[in-house]
Amino acid sequence: MSVQQQQQAAGASNLGAAGPSAATPQQQQQQLQPRFEDLTIDDDLPLLPRMQRYVQSSIALQRLVHVRMLGEVALEVGQQLTAMELVPLIPPLVKDSESIIRQRACVELKIICLVLMGGGAINCD
Repeated sequence: MSVQQQQQAAGASNLGAAGPSAATPQQQQQQLQPRFEDLTIDDDLPLLPRMQRYVQSSIALQRLVHVRMLGEVALEVGQQLTAMELVPLIPPLVKDSESIIRQRACVELKIICLVLMGGGAINCD
């Protein structure tokens, strides 16, 4: 094998180790697809940390499930934690690429606002 052939072979083997940009289209597609671990939700997390983790998920279904829980979590954690922990989660949700998530975030805003106003017994119907 000539020196040039050895260098080409070494370059080819280095490309395989270069990472996702050097992967075949099939490998790139597999990397883009969510794995089972990505789809599972850690039910052992308390509500607030769970909410903070999953409303920022790259998987729309996980975001939707947890956006639907915003009001419930706000009622449970109270006015101060809602203001400090839940309100900062809202801006990305109302700008979400999925319309169903934006719509649901707006529905949950009513409950969040009532909690922030300090409404004692909140009737959300």
